[in-house]
Amino acid sequence: MKQVLYLYGIVWALIVPLFALPLPTQARERFKIVIDAGHGGKDQGAAGRKIQEKEVTLKIAKRAEKYIRRRTRGVDVILTRERDEFISLNERANFANFCEADLFISIHANSARGYAEGTETFVWSKRHNPWSLKLARLIQKEYTERAKRKNRGVKKANFAVLRNTNMPAVLTEVGFISNAKEEKYMKSRRGRRKLAYCIYQAVKQYLNSLDE
Repeated sequence: MKQVLYLYGIVWALIVPLFALPLPTQARERFKIVIDAGHGGKDQGAAGRKIQEKEVTLKIAKRAEKYIRRRTRGVDVILTRERDEFISLNERANFANFCEADLFISIHANSARGYAEGTETFVWSKRHNPWSLKLARLIQKEYTERAKRKNRGVKKANFAVLRNTNMPAVLTEVGFISNAKEEKYMKSRRGRRKLAYCIYQAVKQYLNSLDE
């Protein structure tokens, strides 16, 4: 997968001017979503007592992909990684750009030295902000109402995967792996599926709003 992403990055750099042109209507019939499982391989991300961030993000990303693919018509869902491998931040963004994705969702787990709990979703303030904000708010609403997670809100950040993608993009933190209670929730199949289902429901509502 990493070699494929590397090739995508080279091709993207060579033909990037072409992507500035409007795409034919018939070429954009299907809505494309790239779901990014944060970290991977040598980059474990944050670590809890029993699990690592890279493990949690991959499992939630795969489950969210499955929910969206099986329950939403006219949508293609692509994962930046499907196994435990290292992919750089630029490669992730370049991959989404090369795929001409309509939406980018990066999944992460949070960590703090002191006590902290809850979910939060980030957007970049300088591109596609209204649409990114819309999805971020829907995701946070789902976490709060459906999964009963503490809502830390929607925030702005200059993360590379948000800054370097050419479509509405969010980075969502599904909880604090440093919090024993939230780690247990993320470690459980029920917890991960609930979080993935929240992401799916938010995407579904986002897509429905495009038709209004």
